[in-house]
Amino acid sequence: MASYILDTNIISRILAKNPEVERHLEEVVAGNATIVLCPVVFYEIRRGLLKRDAARKLEGFQILAQRFRWDEIGREDWHTAAELWAESERQGAPRDDADILIASHALRLGAILVTDNEDHFRHIGVPTENWCRA
Repeated sequence: MASYILDTNIISRILAKNPEVERHLEEVVAGNATIVLCPVVFYEIRRGLLKRDAARKLEGFQILAQRFRWDEIGREDWHTAAELWAESERQGAPRDDADILIASHALRLGAILVTDNEDHFRHIGVPTENWCRA
């Protein structure tokens, strides 16, 4: 059974009712895939909605989040993230800390990372899908 982690930009599109992204989500759920909510993504979405005082979308996010499995970021993820960060710096391709943490979480779980920013994760080695494309 496949597992997926949805990046912040994908959850934002779900909240905006993007039909292509919603269709992909329903397809994988119907196929018994597991959707894992990464705590970093939860934080990024929640803080953005609170900043904008978007009460209705915040309520929709809370409902959506309940559909997903929560998995904490553990010590192993932090070790992997530090290694990924150092390697990206050595290669001259620094990555955002949030992206590194999301990627390390996906790698530990063997999950596919769904993102519209595939370039952010290409050199990290995490498998990605882009549900924004037809």
